[in-house]
Formats: sequence, structure tokens, C-alpha cells
Amino acid sequence: MPSQYYPVLRLMAAGIEKHFQPVPPLQYAPPTKRELAKMEHLDWVPASILNFSQEFNGFRVRWTTTAEQQARYTERAQRGLRQARGRIEFKRLQDMYGSWEGVVYFADQPLDNARLRAFKVVDMFSDEAAVGLFHDAQQEAQLYLCVFGEEEPAPLGVDFEGYLQLLTLTLGHVYWPYLLRDVHQHFTLQPAEPYTAPTNASAQQCAAELSALLPDFSLDAFVACYDQVRLRR
Repeated sequence: MPSQYYPVLRLMAAGIEKHFQPVPPLQYAPPTKRELAKMEHLDWVPASILNFSQEFNGFRVRWTTTAEQQARYTERAQRGLRQARGRIEFKRLQDMYGSWEGVVYFADQPLDNARLRAFKVVDMFSDEAAVGLFHDAQQEAQLYLCVFGEEEPAPLGVDFEGYLQLLTLTLGHVYWPYLLRDVHQHFTLQPAEPYTAPTNASAQQCAAELSALLPDFSLDAFVACYDQVRLRR
């Protein structure tokens, strides 16, 4: 059977290799039957994540700006362009659906949102935040942005398949999930109005850096892609 996800990851890897200084990617063996048997409610896991884990059971790639880019943007360092970086870190399935106590929540922490204990990290794109989903009887496919230390993960309006498609445009820029959240909030609150610019500071930095560093990046194209892949009720 032809690979479903390899072309997507290869497209991202090629873009990172072309434009940035990458750290060699890591990937892992598919989950074993024993590991799958230990997972609670395997039937709640979205099919796209299960299928992805059979091809790429965890995938990590990181990048920073090249020396040439750093020199080129020295005079614009105050905008953060010299420190531009990216990280894609899809967790192994057995880790994704393991316990996130001590990261997402703490055992002795009183939670206003008890559902947080069911949150599972899919993409640990930074040390302070991750994109994931809730693993419970609702079987919700929507991904959320979870900033550690904040109890309410923010909905992103896309499932895992949509997230992958948008990744090909942003190449895992470390602030791109904030841009995704910003676009989702706009579509939720002002669906009839055009999205013209990010309102969140991290989203603004993401758009500015990608526009400066990636000749093919277009905020309009990103928004158009989001509109194509977003979940509709």
C-alpha cells in the first residue's frame, strides 16, 4: 500500500532543508501489539493518528535560521528574525496516550477543568506548550493548543489531517500553533469578515518571520488552506 503520510513529511523536510539549518530528524518503530494492548480505549483514538503511527510512530525535526539568514537580518534582530526556529515533535503513540501528569497537569493540583486529565499531547512543538486532543468518551477529533500552566486548552478547529496540511506551509515554526489559534478564533467570532492580520503577539511574530524567510509563504494562502481543512459542525 502506498504511504499516505510520507509525501507530506517529505515535503516538510525538503522545505526545511532548503530554507533553514535542520537538526537531523528522528523517527521510531511502529507500536507493538503488546504496547497497543496496554492503551486504554484504543477505539477512541482517531483513525488518522493510528494510521500515522504505523508509518511514523513519532517524528521529530528541528531547525534554526542559517548563518546567512542571521547575518542578513542582523539589523532587524529586534523583531526576533535572527532567532527564528521551528520544531515538529510528534510523540510516539504509546507516549501520546500515556500519562501526562506532571506536564499538562499535576496530581495535587485542583483543576477547574477535570477534562484536562484526559488531554494527550500529539505535537510537543515547544517546552512550554503542545498541540493535542482529549482522549475521552466524546471521541473529539479536534486538536487544541495547550499552554502548560493554563487550564483551558484552546480549540484549533482542525483535526490531525488538517494540522498536517497546514504544517507544510509553516514548516513547524515554533509559534505557528498560535497563528492557527488566532485564525480559528477569527473564523469563530467573525466568520463573515476577511482575516487581514494576526492579533496575538506570537502569531504576529510567526507571520512576520515566515514572510521574511520563506519566499513562498503567504498569510492569505495559509488562511485559505485553513478554510479548506477546518472542521465544520
